[in-house]
Amino acid sequence: MCFYERITFTVCGHDEKRLIRHCHFARNDPGHQCFGAWRYDREWTQGGSKCSSCVQAEQRAIRSGGSPDSHE
Repeated sequence: MCFYERITFTVCGHDEKRLIRHCHFARNDPGHQCFGAWRYDREWTQGGSKCSSCVQAEQRAIRSGGSPDSHE
């Protein structure tokens, strides 16, 4: 069973899933593929910041001369 953490961003409301630890099978697989179960080992809230995809979309909008919130 692979273990993940879920981070909830309060500004944009999105969640991100990050790998904490591969299971035994994924560690031994050349592509680190896990075909079994997985679970959240940690869950936490990131207050006052946006997720990475929202930050990237905002930066692209600023570079192209658009509004930073136009991606939603």
